[in-house]
Amino acid sequence: MYQLRIRILAQQEADEIFDYYGNINSTLALMFLEVLYAQLDVISENPELFQLKYKSTRVRYLRKFPFGIYYRIVDESFIEILSIIHTSRNPEIWKKRKD
Repeated sequence: MYQLRIRILAQQEADEIFDYYGNINSTLALMFLEVLYAQLDVISENPELFQLKYKSTRVRYLRKFPFGIYYRIVDESFIEILSIIHTSRNPEIWKKRKD
């Protein structure tokens, strides 16, 4: 099992998504977190399972929510979570951002 390093930007994105859904319905916000954490667990257990999008960047799309988790395998023990992006946005947006 790999350890996850979550970029500050990715954490901020997750917080914003949680707040957005929380303003609609607190149950929906909690459901988002459950789905997000479950997929982060799956990524840490089997990171090569998901689609290679760019040179070394992979994406895992969330079920029930229109977001993708962009990540890269750093080495044999670490995965870096780069960004959590809505599927309607340009997926290359994370490349231009800095933590």
